[in-house]
Amino acid sequence: MKRYVVAPLAALTVCAAAIAAGAAPAEQSGPTGTERMQHWAADREAVLDAKLTGMKAGLKLTPEQEKLWGPFEASVRDGAKSRMDAMQKMMEMRDSGEHMTPIDHLDTMAERLSQAAANMKKIADTAKPLYASLDDTQKHLFGTLGRMLMPERARFAEQMWRRHEGAGMQQ
Repeated sequence: MKRYVVAPLAALTVCAAAIAAGAAPAEQSGPTGTERMQHWAADREAVLDAKLTGMKAGLKLTPEQEKLWGPFEASVRDGAKSRMDAMQKMMEMRDSGEHMTPIDHLDTMAERLSQAAANMKKIADTAKPLYASLDDTQKHLFGTLGRMLMPERARFAEQMWRRHEGAGMQQ
């Protein structure tokens, strides 16, 4: 008879413990979404610093070329900051529970793409005089090292395009 009482009592105890654990307020074990975004942004900034420093060192700029580097670097940093600001705005909207309509989403995407295009144009405009001052070896390195500056998604898209282009050439 003890078996008939002990087994249901044990099951009831396990269920009660599970219900109590589920009802207890969840403690936050990690950083909030905003904190994670801040850490991620700081990491991205450190990576950009390293990439720009590496590119500049690799190019072995002359004193005259150094003068042209500043505007180029500033435009690259401005573009990265613009991207971070847009991402932070999206995170804040998500965290606040704001929901966009499909039309609002399209409108926001168009604004982001327009801003990205303006940033790319500014980078191209500041890169032109620098690039024109480089010798052939530096120009080759500029292209190779400059690819490191592309945001991850753009670099991934470029790699996929090249794979597709290469596959088409082999057929």
